[in-house]
Amino acid sequence: MSLRFNVKKRVTPKILINIGALFDVPTGTYITGAKGESILNGGLGQNTGIVGGGNNFKSTTLHYSMLSAANRIFATAETAMSTYDTEVNISIDRLEALANRFEYIPKNPITGPEACWTLTDKSLEYADKWFDDILAYAEEKEKDKSIRVKLTAFKDPYTGGPLEIILPTFVEIDSLSEFEPESTVDMVDKNIDDSNTLFMKQGLFKTKVLSALPRVSNGSNTYFLLTAQIGEKIDMATGPAKYQQPSKKLQHLKAGDTIKGVSGKFFYLLNNAWFAHTASVLKNPTTKLAEYPKDSNDTLETDLNIVRMTQLRSKSGPSGYTLEIVVSQTEGIIDYLTEFHHIKTNGRFGLEGNDRSYALVLVPDVKLGRTTVRTKLSESYKLRRAVNILSELLQMHKFHHNLKNEDLLCTPEELYKDLKDMGYDWDILLDTRGWWAVDQYNKKIKPFLSTMDLLKMRKGMYVPYWYDKSKLKTK
Repeated sequence: MSLRFNVKKRVTPKILINIGALFDVPTGTYITGAKGESILNGGLGQNTGIVGGGNNFKSTTLHYSMLSAANRIFATAETAMSTYDTEVNISIDRLEALANRFEYIPKNPITGPEACWTLTDKSLEYADKWFDDILAYAEEKEKDKSIRVKLTAFKDPYTGGPLEIILPTFVEIDSLSEFEPESTVDMVDKNIDDSNTLFMKQGLFKTKVLSALPRVSNGSNTYFLLTAQIGEKIDMATGPAKYQQPSKKLQHLKAGDTIKGVSGKFFYLLNNAWFAHTASVLKNPTTKLAEYPKDSNDTLETDLNIVRMTQLRSKSGPSGYTLEIVVSQTEGIIDYLTEFHHIKTNGRFGLEGNDRSYALVLVPDVKLGRTTVRTKLSESYKLRRAVNILSELLQMHKFHHNLKNEDLLCTPEELYKDLKDMGYDWDILLDTRGWWAVDQYNKKIKPFLSTMDLLKMRKGMYVPYWYDKSKLKTK
């Protein structure tokens, strides 16, 4: 008898999709690609939750996360999206405007000729009926061998060859707090006065949904994104119990806060659970106008907001930290402005000059100012790429402490100068992408270069597979 177990199906790596806007580095780890590149396996996990009170841009963050991930799949492959709206207030025009900002998603993905995004709300279909359809879709998707692809850069840990996956697709539930089955809606419509039965049925249904997510998402490679409302728990205790400190379900959630209409499984079965809170207008303290106006005619001081996103629970990285995300009421999350604000407000990391006139260390010949930086970033891919690299490098100093022991981390100034001295052309290095693609080596998209690649290049540990090595200086 062999001592080896006769288990035929083995766990495959969990793939996170890069989405930018500060979400990738804290939730990810670096793995080695097929051509020696360092790939950040971080960003959107297969089950993601976003909780928060009203006016904290939960839905906006939800849509950005899905659209950014789908955009990067669309770069070299196909995908599809589906949204269930429980509050029946979704705007097709608004969602398509958000989607049209992304390069690879088909234009007007809801109503256009290449529609790939379906919308449903609870006025059209009960939540349990809709979820049954999603389960049937996932089961069919899992069996269909025609939608399996090979990730050209990811290695199968068991065979060493390319990792084969089912093409990712995406599902949003906005929000789970109001996600109601037909049975409980009927009770409300018929004025059946039995709140205990009502809440019990709702709780059982949502527990069933949450319990199914890990199996369904992993089996069919469907990425689920959920929002939920947060509020203070009403204390009904009397006597001595009233003075007992309530227990906290999560270390980084304030005592007394509760997620409305959601069971405890909401936290424990998700890959990442984010808390969106304390949104505030991002305006200049002196002029009281927008901190980063679109142009000289932009006088709308309430368009840009800062939303604090606290990681309540993560299965792919640390918990308890907070990210500051720049959100436009008209454009949604602006990834490059979020990354710029991150480096500017953290010791002016990678910026040279003064408060009024400054430049990125990686692009020293382009002068920026508070009132011009938003426009110049929106118009220049090179500037956006430089900001992305600098913000990731800053986060690597904070979240990837092991790199200090490996002597890989450096300052932006050292990175720029040392690579330039080695013969690298920064104009070429900045004409790259930092996110992985299904077909990583497809020549129709920009070549891949991660921030970790740059750090290894500086130490002579890596040369990009696509770079002309004859232009490099030998030591």
